[in-house]
Amino acid sequence: MDSKDLDNRLKIIKIEEKIFKFKAMYHPNLIANLSKEAYDLYLIRNSINEKLLKLIEKKEIDINAIKEFVNNEINLNNEKIRNSSNNQEINLLKLTNKEWKEVII
Repeated sequence: MDSKDLDNRLKIIKIEEKIFKFKAMYHPNLIANLSKEAYDLYLIRNSINEKLLKLIEKKEIDINAIKEFVNNEINLNNEKIRNSSNNQEINLLKLTNKEWKEVII
């Protein structure tokens, strides 16, 4: 394993750690007591984490493929924002994009 492979693996492990930290934060009893805004954020983060876990499970995945996947998701949401006139939907999509950007930081 060369340094490029090691760097790639460490970046993927960092993303996995974020996912599992998120999962550890939310106890099922806690979720039931969240405000609407907090619950929306939980749903967004949970959805993103589930998509990322499926992607990371692939054997030959690299950090560039993950970044490309994240950027595609952001672009899809931007397209939905442009085509929407519903302010609530637009705000949720913007929040979703913000959370996607946190993945690749």
